[in-house]
Amino acid sequence: MKKHHFILKFLILSFLLASNIAAGAESLEKVSLQLNWKYQFEYAGFIAAKEKGFYKAAGLDVDLIEYQPEINIIDDVLSQTANYGIHNSSVVIKDNKIVPITLIATYFHRSPLVLVTHKSIKLPRQLLGKTVMGTKTELANSSIGLLLKHFDITNNNTRFIPHTFNTDLFIENKVDAITAFRTNELYKLDASGIEYNVIDPADYGFIASALNVFTSRKEAIEHTQRTQQFIQASNKGWEYALAHPEEIIALILKKYSSEKSIEALRYEVDVTRNMMLLDFFPIGKTSNDLSQRAVQQFTHSGILDTGQKLDRHLFKELIKKTKKDLTFSNEQIRYMENKKEFTMCVDPNWMPFEKVINGQHIGIAADIINNFKKKLPIPIHLVETNSWDESIFKTKARECDFLSLAASTPDRLKYMDFTSPHLNLPLVMATTTEKFFIDNISSVKSEKLGVVKGYAAAEILRKRFKDINIVDVKSISDGLERVEKGELYGYIDNLMVIANSIQKDFTGTLKISARLEEDLHLAIGTRNDEPQLHAIFEKLVTNINQNELQLIFNKWVSVKNEVAFDYSLFWKVLFSIFLIGAGFLFHYLKLRKLNTTLIRLSSTDQLTGISNRFKMNEVLKEHKANTDRYETDASIILLDIDFFKEVNDRFGHPAGDAVLVEFANIIRHNIRSTDHVARWGGEEFLIACPNIDIIEAEALANKMLLKIRNHAFSNGASITTSAGVSVLSKNHSIKESISNADKALYESKENGRDQATSLPPCR
Repeated sequence: MKKHHFILKFLILSFLLASNIAAGAESLEKVSLQLNWKYQFEYAGFIAAKEKGFYKAAGLDVDLIEYQPEINIIDDVLSQTANYGIHNSSVVIKDNKIVPITLIATYFHRSPLVLVTHKSIKLPRQLLGKTVMGTKTELANSSIGLLLKHFDITNNNTRFIPHTFNTDLFIENKVDAITAFRTNELYKLDASGIEYNVIDPADYGFIASALNVFTSRKEAIEHTQRTQQFIQASNKGWEYALAHPEEIIALILKKYSSEKSIEALRYEVDVTRNMMLLDFFPIGKTSNDLSQRAVQQFTHSGILDTGQKLDRHLFKELIKKTKKDLTFSNEQIRYMENKKEFTMCVDPNWMPFEKVINGQHIGIAADIINNFKKKLPIPIHLVETNSWDESIFKTKARECDFLSLAASTPDRLKYMDFTSPHLNLPLVMATTTEKFFIDNISSVKSEKLGVVKGYAAAEILRKRFKDINIVDVKSISDGLERVEKGELYGYIDNLMVIANSIQKDFTGTLKISARLEEDLHLAIGTRNDEPQLHAIFEKLVTNINQNELQLIFNKWVSVKNEVAFDYSLFWKVLFSIFLIGAGFLFHYLKLRKLNTTLIRLSSTDQLTGISNRFKMNEVLKEHKANTDRYETDASIILLDIDFFKEVNDRFGHPAGDAVLVEFANIIRHNIRSTDHVARWGGEEFLIACPNIDIIEAEALANKMLLKIRNHAFSNGASITTSAGVSVLSKNHSIKESISNADKALYESKENGRDQATSLPPCR
């Protein structure tokens, strides 16, 4: 008994401690800034604002997120995964169109992005026929991209390779030029005593800014004061950092990153001051003129479609235009006058969001729609249905003009447009109480998992897990009842709906057992054959008052609980105790599983599913050891897709990713069981081949080339590849062998591509 009392006391104390910590954190608004590189002095102002308390004084708890290769900063900010982000250009371009971001601050009024060339290359036109290393964005949608376009330096006359983010290839004379930041690579080259030239696009009239902080229009409009406070605190941080550089350098080295030396950070301080142009611009000042000039240059070069214009691009401009009373354009008013009324379909049983009782639409969505009715000159008519699936059918058949609350999916986008999401909720799974907590839905994907027919969750999960066993159910209550009876393993929906249903009808028998990685982004779905309809509801959603929205949530989440105790507190207590208990019970198993997952992730390329460079290095070391000890043959094949950039430019980056996946599968299914393939770089793949000599390896490479040449890729692209072959030998290091394969690959490219060349180490 004493042991049980001790555990109970420990759980209670743990919960109280967690509650006190949470209460302290709630006094600050938590926001995030997604950086576009690793921690260094380039972000000193933000680090100072955080560490010296400027953000805290502004009521903000700011998370500075270091850049990782898999992060898409633009998408994360526009989807509000991150509140703010940093971009090297004040104008963001995707698919030759301007991305509607809101620029809130600019700290570098001159871009530090330049081309570093060997001493013999002094002018841009001398890059013709040379090898240039850079990222796709830098070589396309930047001031460097403009410079290259101007001098007609293209894939047809120059070789471009992906950036390795170090200067080794340049120092070793394997590339003729690299894109570089004055704040970073130039220091490394100076420290190495390497002679070089700098080609700065600004010297040729292509002037750009950098360290631009941006946000989504939704964040700027709905959280105007928070955004203003973030800018002001960040500016104070920069003032402090520039006045106390040594203190901030010490802080960076101690708390953020020791990757750079103190000398490198000091070098960065001087360059930062120069890039900020403090004699001409106040800290953080945005420049509409600079952005407009960039648009003109991008349009003239063909990077941007003709007619593209900046709209409400700057924060102050956006707020000035949108904080006026909600007004509709003359065209929108005429459209509504001709329309007479809007017809609406809803989910007839999806509380607390919505429900239809005796012809009346009630719930959170209903209150939001009622708020819209006050601002519209025409009425909204409810089209009653018996199920959500019927509502979807009627919307597709144009019997309903819009859905009151829905998530965007690829299938729905065929017949609907969606406003900006105004409700974002996590997806969870309910099971019977004896089931263990599930940390990854893939572990139960073969079990029967219920989702209401027509719900977006089913499409989201089927897209992610091709073989997941989704069972369509009629309604929430139908799904949960079937879980209770054991007919289904679990039921999947958003957190608020499941929690509400369990509390009302399934307390003691069902529980929330899993939090899925996906979130549900709910918006207004409008028929896509009437674009004015979407514009009207986008305006209504954009102008939702957040205080009013919170009151609506409070009304339906707390008042409608029909219980004698505080439901919100009950779930907090229950969930906290459950987490602590789960931590005690499953700590070892979870750690073991996580370690296995980490090992797999660290050695696997996330896009193609084959090994990554890290894993291949281990394989090469093993083969090299066998070669040295037993004097056996071993070879390596380096493959590179020909003109891959053209695939991305013509079909888009998603199609390019699909090509890489198919390419990897072709190789994987046409090598020997003893061979090992890995993704070596962007479109480069390396095959390690034990127990075959260079002649046999070249034959294998030619087999690969034939398979790829004859393969019908899903996007219709015709793909060829070039190969370089070398051997692992006792007298040469792995690095030398790979270097030989790379030289052989280069010969294949130079001699017309779509061929294999072998190069022994002795050459």
